[in-house]
Amino acid sequence: MSEMREEMLRTLDRLVEETLTTSVREAAEAETTNASGAAADTAVQPLWSALDNAGFLAIAGAGGDADVTFADAMALIRRSAYHALPVALGETIIARWLAGRAGLALPEGTVGLAIATPRAPLRLAGRESLHQGDSITVARRAGAPVLVAGLGNSGSEQIALLDVGATPVVRSRNIAGEQRETFALAPPHGGQKLIGHAVRATATADLLAAGALLRAVQMTGALDRTLEHCLLWANDRVQFGRPIARFQAIQHQLAVLASETAAAGAAVDQAIEAAAHGPEFATVAIAKARTGEAAGKAANIAHAVFGAMGFTREHSLHYVTRRLWAWRNEFGGEAHWQAELGRAVAGRGRDGLWPWLTAER
Repeated sequence: MSEMREEMLRTLDRLVEETLTTSVREAAEAETTNASGAAADTAVQPLWSALDNAGFLAIAGAGGDADVTFADAMALIRRSAYHALPVALGETIIARWLAGRAGLALPEGTVGLAIATPRAPLRLAGRESLHQGDSITVARRAGAPVLVAGLGNSGSEQIALLDVGATPVVRSRNIAGEQRETFALAPPHGGQKLIGHAVRATATADLLAAGALLRAVQMTGALDRTLEHCLLWANDRVQFGRPIARFQAIQHQLAVLASETAAAGAAVDQAIEAAAHGPEFATVAIAKARTGEAAGKAANIAHAVFGAMGFTREHSLHYVTRRLWAWRNEFGGEAHWQAELGRAVAGRGRDGLWPWLTAER
């Protein structure tokens, strides 16, 4: 681990300890249902300010600070998920990375990221607005612009930065309590503006793959924390005169949890290494599918080990397991990426599988 990465992670750990209390977490989740966008960030404003002062909102991996590599940026995202940060730090980092690769300049501060789905892409009608009838769901800080991708008038793909300040919004939250905003495009009472855009041959696929990599990295951080919670609880919880970690049934569950966490981490590490210069389809597909599978198993095991305690808000386990449940389905679930990977392999024919598996990436 580089000195830069160690310093970044230490700084994040310190900021979390100083600013992220249980009351802040609870208030942040409660505020996501408010109608006012400004109110939705009140509880976590000190955390946002601390992250900004630390320089984390300007990180873009290979395309931002020359001293911060793409792997360093992904390690920061992983640690933020370990802490279950109630802010869209990962989305800002990935948005800056995608924009930097496309040559698209972004303003300072936070940037939202459209949550792409495996469906028909958005249609970019021109420089001033997007095609009426489409909608986007985003994870962002209130007031921040949003990075989207879609098809332009000429049929070419574009990546664009969108100002949605004048667009009516429907706010909701996922099972993890994270704020999600859905915008109807080109509404009759005002709309959004394109701040900037760039032609990118694979813009829509890149957005989906980059988002999938983001969620996979985040799930590994949440898995790390889930395993840590379970090991600590199993060794502290005494039943029938001894810690439950000494019971063979619990040991077996912890072993499965540890193996799932390790397998997911290995898949994500491979995807990160391959994606340093852009999302690499095969490794991202493997990482998202594998971490999604591990997420489901890990959450089930964790709550079984904790028993009734795992389903209350008195323990912090639920902050990571609820995120595992939510993240595994965003930017395509396991079934989508497994099917896409299967199609890619089948398309290479019977003689193409082995060379593809053994090729250096």
